[in-house]
Amino acid sequence: MCCIICPQGETLWTSSSSSQVFFGFAPLDDVVMGGASSSTFDGNTGMWTGTVTDANSGGFVGIRSTPFRDGLSLDMSDCNGVELRLRKGDKRRFKFVVRDSTEFNGICWTTPFDAVENKGGGLSDIRELFEQSRNSTNGILIRIPFEKQIPTVFANTVPGKTFDDENVVGFQLAYSKFEYDGQLNNNFQLGDFALQVLELKSY
Repeated sequence: MCCIICPQGETLWTSSSSSQVFFGFAPLDDVVMGGASSSTFDGNTGMWTGTVTDANSGGFVGIRSTPFRDGLSLDMSDCNGVELRLRKGDKRRFKFVVRDSTEFNGICWTTPFDAVENKGGGLSDIRELFEQSRNSTNGILIRIPFEKQIPTVFANTVPGKTFDDENVVGFQLAYSKFEYDGQLNNNFQLGDFALQVLELKSY
């Protein structure tokens, strides 16, 4: 697979049509496993909205990047991670996922984050799994460090894996009632939700 070298500070996606030439986002909800939750994503505004229900043993919604243009991958070995700029979210806990394999149900390199201002301006106290900066008129800035990602498959942790930062092939956001290994997400609510994704960039 051919790759593109991704430097630090590179804009990967923004909520404008001109930026979505390399990839877009599409919903991936629990209906794929028999659930009844549903969500929609507007690429022009970055608004991700929907309703989560635990009917039929469901309880999650997500958006997943479309295949990168021309089957390319990103070499992000010069980067420390990905920075998200968001609005809304209602202080709920979401997950950001980086993929280093095109296998549909392959390893998800996962980092949870709360869509809320961190007034301390430093590492979050939620297991120190993510870094989060102050909220601003431009949105909540959240940093996802590669070194603190957790390898998972269907929200179960998978030990002994190594992240291939030279072969990044996809990104996801998920909102789920489960955190890891059957433990519940403490900042989760059934019902309607909204999260606006403004920008993804490397750092």
